[in-house]
Amino acid sequence: MNNTIATLTTVILALFLSLTQSTFSYAEDGRTEWQKPTPVFKQDFDWIKLTSDEWLKGDIISMYDEKLEFDSDELDMQTIDLEDIAELRSKEWQSIRMFDGTIDEGYLVIKDGKLSLVKNGVTTHYEFSNLLSIASSGKNERDLWDGYVNLGINLREGNTVQFDYTFSAGIQRRSSSSRFKTDYTADYSRYEDNKTEETTVTADSERLTSSYDWFFNPKVYFRAADFEYMADDFLNLDYRIHYGIALGYHIVDTSRTSWDVNLGPSYQKSKFLDVKEDESDSEDSFGLTLGTDFTFEISSDIDYEASYNVQVIDEASGGNIHHFQTGLEIDLTNDFDLDLTFYADRTENPKEDSEGQVPEKNDFRLVVGLGYDF
Repeated sequence: MNNTIATLTTVILALFLSLTQSTFSYAEDGRTEWQKPTPVFKQDFDWIKLTSDEWLKGDIISMYDEKLEFDSDELDMQTIDLEDIAELRSKEWQSIRMFDGTIDEGYLVIKDGKLSLVKNGVTTHYEFSNLLSIASSGKNERDLWDGYVNLGINLREGNTVQFDYTFSAGIQRRSSSSRFKTDYTADYSRYEDNKTEETTVTADSERLTSSYDWFFNPKVYFRAADFEYMADDFLNLDYRIHYGIALGYHIVDTSRTSWDVNLGPSYQKSKFLDVKEDESDSEDSFGLTLGTDFTFEISSDIDYEASYNVQVIDEASGGNIHHFQTGLEIDLTNDFDLDLTFYADRTENPKEDSEGQVPEKNDFRLVVGLGYDF
């Protein structure tokens, strides 16, 4: 009996030592006992794997300046640094543009530092580090568009009732090789004297700008169309229409900072509200337009933007016309933000009216508004 117990004890001990040795050996080989499951890739979603090993499903919107806009199914719109993406798989064709100017399209796969496009059963490989931009191939046109709406209102009541508003809106279409932008701004201000019940308007203007850029390469672009419409009662301006073309250059283009300049010829037509009897109420002029745009990401939630352009035209049309805009955009949620914007406009030679009154050359305003991005 004792021999039997001793034998069983020896066998159990031998098995335990064998299993323990196997386990240690398994660990020493660097192998893991458990592997993270890979999600099932449904065809109605784009998939992104982050370097933190998290997977997101949703829709790829676009990628530029090393930032990917991704509409997550669970987290809504997200902006993801390209360096934080370990893997990507698209459900539809995407159009890519490389730093050498190459443009291609197909089903997009990014994995292990390699970028692949699959179309018609053929796979083409590219270096992930050479990727400049991603956009919808055009099969889903709405993915190429985004926009914003902003409204700032000031209402004050006392001896006078004052009402001010600034409204702005814009849309943009961006593909891997071109960019179309349209922006609109309206500014209105009035006050009413409670004693006399007289209402006085102190500001009434609007501005519409539109441009179309074609990118030759990551640094150089051609502005094939540059349009501006402006009306301002207090500048004695019924309307001013500007047409131009320009050549642009990206001075700085990084993940956090963008700065470009453009220069080109232009044509301007102005019509005035009130002029002296012996003067024409309209002027035509050819000139030169210089513009620059600068953006800087202060943090993940705060962006700084500044833009300036000057139109060099003849004195009868206003002389040099300057427009400067700068401000901060502070994210409140994924879709809403707080905007603080400063506007400065200067017309070197404003048109005097029939009574000899000359409008102010300078116009400044600071606007605090709530914005919605879509």
